[in-house]
Amino acid sequence: MDPTCTVIVGDALATLRTMPSRTARLFLTSPPYNIGKEYERRIPLAAYVDEQRAVIEEASRILVDGGSLCWQVGNYVADGEVIPLDSLIIPALRAAGLKIRNRIVWTFGHGQH
Repeated sequence: MDPTCTVIVGDALATLRTMPSRTARLFLTSPPYNIGKEYERRIPLAAYVDEQRAVIEEASRILVDGGSLCWQVGNYVADGEVIPLDSLIIPALRAAGLKIRNRIVWTFGHGQH
């Protein structure tokens, strides 16, 4: 097994589009949650899901057969409702041919769980 690891910082979609197909064993990301933090822009939820879908399609393309994608997302809060973003992203993962193997739920001593 090749122990090489590459960490790439930058625009995920633009970077993924430059990468050859079937070359990654693991794709790990924690994309913005669309909650208005200083490093992101808040956009309509449907547009956010569409952006994530495009990245998921490219991430799936670069994975080798049997590769893994770890997609760390949180919650979207609007109008008093807390929406787990993975519940909106799972259909895009399945459409890209990926299978859901696990879901990790974090708990914190602050904020909403």
